[in-house]
Amino acid sequence: MLKLPIELAITQVETLHQDLLQELSANDDICLDISEVTRADTASIQLLCALQKHLLSVQHKIIWVGESKPLQQAITSLGLSHYLVLENAN
Repeated sequence: MLKLPIELAITQVETLHQDLLQELSANDDICLDISEVTRADTASIQLLCALQKHLLSVQHKIIWVGESKPLQQAITSLGLSHYLVLENAN
């Protein structure tokens, strides 16, 4: 499981990208703990969308752990709540 940082910001996208690549090489589905995310910008949401697109193309998925209202609000404000569905987070 990969615990996402408190702030998902453009300054951390490269590091997050590398972390996600490591997760992809080790697992089929990607488990992301979003419980501590308090802020998410457009660049980080784009990275999560790219991850989702890749996983869907190989019949895998993101498993969301925890809840983050700020992340949900950022996704919704970008009109992507149909693509990055956090309602199944546990």
